[in-house]
Amino acid sequence: MASVWKRLQRVGKHASKFQFVASYQELMVECTKKWGLLGLGSDGQPDKLVVVWTRRSRRKSSKAHSWQPGIKNPYRGVVVWPVPENIEITVTLFKDPHAEEFEDKEWTFVIENFNVYLNIKP
Repeated sequence: MASVWKRLQRVGKHASKFQFVASYQELMVECTKKWGLLGLGSDGQPDKLVVVWTRRSRRKSSKAHSWQPGIKNPYRGVVVWPVPENIEITVTLFKDPHAEEFEDKEWTFVIENFNVYLNIKP
């Protein structure tokens, strides 16, 4: 029934496809000791991190990269991509003929710990 409702909302609107690219080069993350309870390890630090670009059931993930903890603060670290990684998505946006702008579609970037030993994300 939801798909019927979506189609009714799009009647009379113009659809356009757009391509967006996210280029990952460097990521700084700060953790807390509580993260150890979330499956990150006994010391609360992540092992490897992935960046996920998501909307509803769509997910585009980066490759897992090692976390490099800082010297001053071991809970603050950096993930560096030796070569920038480009993730591309194609999005269909809809526009009412009487409006100047396309309708919003919200995408979210999520940082996830990648568990190397279990090959799963917590």
